[in-house]
Amino acid sequence: MAKKDIQRSRLRVSEIPPSAESGVKIEDEVFVLVTQIFCPKGHNLVGFGKKTFDGFPGIALLVSDGKTEGLVELSPFHGDASKVGPTYKKGTRLSVKCPICRTELPVSARCGCSANGALRKIYLTPTIDEAHVIHLCDVWGCRRSRLIDSFETLSEYIEGNISDLEEK
Repeated sequence: MAKKDIQRSRLRVSEIPPSAESGVKIEDEVFVLVTQIFCPKGHNLVGFGKKTFDGFPGIALLVSDGKTEGLVELSPFHGDASKVGPTYKKGTRLSVKCPICRTELPVSARCGCSANGALRKIYLTPTIDEAHVIHLCDVWGCRRSRLIDSFETLSEYIEGNISDLEEK
């Protein structure tokens, strides 16, 4: 079924609180804090680096533009674009890997950014559950990451925030 054929007026999206096993915690009903996140092989990327953000450990990723490789630490607060590590020219597409096992993070969907990036999956549970992921764009400077809990990916697709990999 094409997106244009969906009757949006009949769709209902409910607020589902984060599951107890996911690495998402809501602080004071204001902040969404990622307390654990895993590569496809199960390594926890929170706290691997040395940087903290307001006292909370960051999310470590190994990134490369093919010339320069380095450890980037992202803020664990969803929506906060703070990061430390090497910098790249805005719009540069990067490879994104686990800094522990160097496994490339899998692609889940095409990002809607102008650089035609791909959303990479990192998992909120150690059991690598597709229902609980964060989609992170692999283009430097793109802020279109998505936190997906309890299979909310469908609502993101319907709203046009993510698209099939085959679409261009």
